[in-house]
Amino acid sequence: MRKIAIAIVAVLLFGCTSDNEFSLEGNVEGASPDQWIYLKRKGVNTNTVLDSARLGQQGDFAFEHQIEYPKFFNLSTNGQFATLLIKPGEEVQFRARADALHDYTVQGSPGSRYVRTLDQRLRQTKSKLDSLENLYQQQQDQLSEAEIEQINRQYRGILNEQRDSSVAFIVNHLGSLASIVALYQKVNPDLFVLYKNTDLQYIRLVADSLKDKYPRSRHVKALLANKEDLMTRYRNLGVQKMVNEMGKVSNYPEVALPNLQGDTVSLHGLNNKMILLNFWASYSKPSIQRSLELKSLYRRYHDKGFEIYQVSLDKSAEQWRKAVRFDQLPWINVSSLNGFESYPAKVYNVQNLPTDYLIDQQKGIVAKNPSKQELRRKLSVALD
Repeated sequence: MRKIAIAIVAVLLFGCTSDNEFSLEGNVEGASPDQWIYLKRKGVNTNTVLDSARLGQQGDFAFEHQIEYPKFFNLSTNGQFATLLIKPGEEVQFRARADALHDYTVQGSPGSRYVRTLDQRLRQTKSKLDSLENLYQQQQDQLSEAEIEQINRQYRGILNEQRDSSVAFIVNHLGSLASIVALYQKVNPDLFVLYKNTDLQYIRLVADSLKDKYPRSRHVKALLANKEDLMTRYRNLGVQKMVNEMGKVSNYPEVALPNLQGDTVSLHGLNNKMILLNFWASYSKPSIQRSLELKSLYRRYHDKGFEIYQVSLDKSAEQWRKAVRFDQLPWINVSSLNGFESYPAKVYNVQNLPTDYLIDQQKGIVAKNPSKQELRRKLSVALD
């Protein structure tokens, strides 16, 4: 009788927790012998290793864990990772190649399929945009105005297709935590997928739909806590204006980044006759010397139509801020705080600091890294 009672208690205890358990088993094709795979809980800012396993000879693995509500996880091995969204009680089957873990197939986890769909769509979009940017960089000296306009139209079309896809996903999956992923996606470090002013409504929609459904989720809590900040970042990026300005025929790529006050300033949005696009960093002594050289030219020609649009490649906001204030730099100063990995640095092929481009609003880029004397001569001809 006592054994029966103990058995009943055991069943009741395990029955209370089994609904919260998920299982994750899978196969990583092409994995090295004795390769390890790691299961990490994906936090808001950091990831925590929960478990690890040595892959079998066929690349097989299995994990089991308890969760109280849907959570994001990363599976990682050999420098590759895949993001999953798993709910309590799910039995997840995962399949991928060792050299492309992100390109997985999954069964038993709708949330993970949603995340994969979002990730794959964004990868395709980035690939298309990179192809256009490379085409422009390779042929910009030979392109006609009509051809440049065609590239601009294609670029805008790709951005809009990605945006429309994300909006449709959010509207159709408001009850899924995957909608948070769609909100935060970017096509590059400086450009959100959702860029229109009307897209602010989707931040509210997602936050309102999830706050009561998953109040304990760290990602929901972070979204609610940062909702206003995220909406401000959307507004400040001013991407709608940037995309609109791309419709103009321009012989130089757009840059649209936040200044020290957090307001986004568009290079294409400037109406000055002559613009010096200057890439610099507070840690670069030649950059500082160049800035000091430019002060006299700026004072002389600014009122006549000359502007300096300075892009900091600093990664520290504090160091950037100190340098601007210490040297009292009076012109436009912006940064994404992503260093040489920032989109503008890549699209303008910045290899050294400082790097300058002199832009004539009518002709496009008319000089690269002009000396102070050459810059003075060109400004004098154009503005005196």
